[in-house]
Amino acid sequence: MISLEPYQQAYTYDTGSNLTNLSHQANSGNWQQTLAIHPNSNRGTENNNQNNFDA
Repeated sequence: MISLEPYQQAYTYDTGSNLTNLSHQANSGNWQQTLAIHPNSNRGTENNNQNNFDA
């Protein structure tokens, strides 16, 4: 059975209006995603964080 629960999300943007951080808070668990923006463009760059994984 799937349970629904309330949650909150917060977003942070840099001066160029690029999304740089997303945080999620819920009773079942919290997580945060940081996005790196290339300094010479408005494009995201690869994040080499070892804590990230693809299941």
